[in-house]
Amino acid sequence: MNGPTIVGALIVLAIVAAIVGRGIWNRRHRRGGCSCGCGDCPSRGLCHPDK
Repeated sequence: MNGPTIVGALIVLAIVAAIVGRGIWNRRHRRGGCSCGCGDCPSRGLCHPDK
């Protein structure tokens, strides 16, 4: 592989790592990914656990 290919691959890898890292951070801090009402969502317990 040549230089530009390696640089491009590293940029794509950094973007993917940032997206995955942000998703993990949001889940650990109990921030859901939806902006609508979650009353009928089957995965409601994952985002909004009962206290």
